[in-house]
Amino acid sequence: MANELEKKAQKDAAKAQKDADRAKKERQLAAMKAAAAKKPKKTPAQYFREVKAEFKKVSWPSRKQVFNNTAVVLISIVASGIGLWALDLLFTTLWNLLLNS
Repeated sequence: MANELEKKAQKDAAKAQKDADRAKKERQLAAMKAAAAKKPKKTPAQYFREVKAEFKKVSWPSRKQVFNNTAVVLISIVASGIGLWALDLLFTTLWNLLLNS
């Protein structure tokens, strides 16, 4: 009999906890919706003014840095291409040697 009472009390406590969690989630959702509704709407003009202000904060690279970085990228691409071509040539040669043996 005591076990049944304890089980019932545990079930009631678990149900109360679930109800409290559900209520908390509902309050949080309502608060989020209220906060979203309070945000002022931005006009397109205001949006572009903010974009312009953000662009002023950007640290743009100098012309010399752009040319140097471009050269590094192009050299890396050529080196990678030559390396892949050499590997392809090696594997093709090995494959042909295996097939012609």
